[in-house]
Amino acid sequence: MLRVLVQNELFDMGAEMDRLSAGSEGIGGISVFMGQVRGGADGLESLTLEHYPGMTEKVLTELAAEAVKRFSLIGCTLIHRVGTLVVGAPIVFVGTSSAHRAEALAGTNFLIDRLKTGAPFWKCERYQDGRQVWVEARETDDKAAASWD
Repeated sequence: MLRVLVQNELFDMGAEMDRLSAGSEGIGGISVFMGQVRGGADGLESLTLEHYPGMTEKVLTELAAEAVKRFSLIGCTLIHRVGTLVVGAPIVFVGTSSAHRAEALAGTNFLIDRLKTGAPFWKCERYQDGRQVWVEARETDDKAAASWD
């Protein structure tokens, strides 16, 4: 089962985990990751994510299909939110299921690392003092993604 969504709406982690565990008695491990908008002492107020509809879903589906094949996943769910999200808001859900925990964990890690650099999202941070800053690529994210090559 492969499920990829790009949406403004909040996702339900419990429902997504239920979907991953349903339908196969061969599932022995489920791994999930939920990322949220991180705040801090810098006064970040919100993060706006923009994307290119159609292209974004295609790239995410290709990444998820690669993870399914590479790690023998039984299920894979990838949900990424777009629009303006405040600090603390859920932004991404990655869930995988497999016969064994190692494959599920590896599949989830692979997808998170590859999403940071391979998904076509543009992020603009808005601060309490009125500043707006477009997020640049980070070298650490590039290294993490490259580690899967």
